[in-house]
Amino acid sequence: MSTYGLALSSFEESGAAHIAALLRGLRDEAAHWRLDDEAKADLVLVNADSVWGHMSWLKLIGAGRHAVACSAKAAGTGLRDTRLSLDLPVQADALVRVLEQVRVRLGETPQATRPAPTQTQAKAFAQPSSMAGIASSRAATETGAEASVADWLLDGAAMAPLLVEADGCSLLLDPQTDRWYGASALRPQTPLLARPLSSARQPAPGVLAAARAVGGQPLSRLRWFVALSAHPGAFPDGADANSRLRLTRWPEIEREFPRHFRIATALMRQPATPAAIAEQIGGDVADVADFARACQALGILEILPPAA
Repeated sequence: MSTYGLALSSFEESGAAHIAALLRGLRDEAAHWRLDDEAKADLVLVNADSVWGHMSWLKLIGAGRHAVACSAKAAGTGLRDTRLSLDLPVQADALVRVLEQVRVRLGETPQATRPAPTQTQAKAFAQPSSMAGIASSRAATETGAEASVADWLLDGAAMAPLLVEADGCSLLLDPQTDRWYGASALRPQTPLLARPLSSARQPAPGVLAAARAVGGQPLSRLRWFVALSAHPGAFPDGADANSRLRLTRWPEIEREFPRHFRIATALMRQPATPAAIAEQIGGDVADVADFARACQALGILEILPPAA
């Protein structure tokens, strides 16, 4: 059985002791983790509400480390990687979910006991070639429509690799290594991302191994594109027309969207409303909202209340 290092960063002594006590009481999951130094730990929990916590978390994410932002602040503040985050004070069940997700990313299947699947889920899992039961989509649940590959990607609960093929094109999504494999440009992925989840399948082991050997692109790049296109003109979650927006770090600007350089520059300069940013760059509010929403999916957007 593999064990992994867990470090706590920017926590006061009482907060660190609380998490250590939770870890000791997790039974099955505790056997996979040991407290370790931040420099060599496989996972770092960061108190993002501390003075230097937010900066520490950004540095860890930027270095490609597995890091979890722990915050008592509302979601959508830009202090979270929405796929890996914890509310403060940390609760045992939430800690288990995050630790399981990270172990999957590190290449191990979670062993913790899960609730028995429903009859519908059991049928989905009984078909190895179908991915319909791997992750539920919030969007599909709300509308009653079948989940798409894009919904699956944005949901954040995806763990197993997914292969999408249509019209001679293919897209392989690999959450375990946080990479995707396919044509380098983003726009050509649109038809594949729009396909229903039921049409996708698990890749054969040989196909997956060959793709990993060649190397792919960060899954965050594709997730950014999906969020950009998901709800055209809609403001980021937790924001409205009067909210002030700011980027917490410079994003990787896609060459396919040249206008985003001007939007990013304005968002880095100082917090401002979407309308004010659009006026600065001579663009549309909808373009600003789309770009901000995409950056929120990467955890690099800060949403501030209206100026006094």
